[in-house]
Amino acid sequence: MLEAGPEFDPGRHQRLTSLLSDVLAARRQLERARHDQRLVEQQVLRKQLLDALEAYADALALVGAPLPPRLRTEIDLYRGLGGRG
Repeated sequence: MLEAGPEFDPGRHQRLTSLLSDVLAARRQLERARHDQRLVEQQVLRKQLLDALEAYADALALVGAPLPPRLRTEIDLYRGLGGRG
């Protein structure tokens, strides 16, 4: 967790928090769609989740924070799925 300190930047913290919220929202949306949406709609939601994950990963890299292994795995998974179901 980011803490206040000599290097603490509230704007950067807000950006990371916002991007993480986007990831969590995209995950929830995809999870709901898995049971009641057509495959084509699920693919669009997967792409949106991948975009959110990559944006968060890029922001972490910009601040020099490590990418959690779970996020790396999730990004690799959705990249690998690509246009497939």
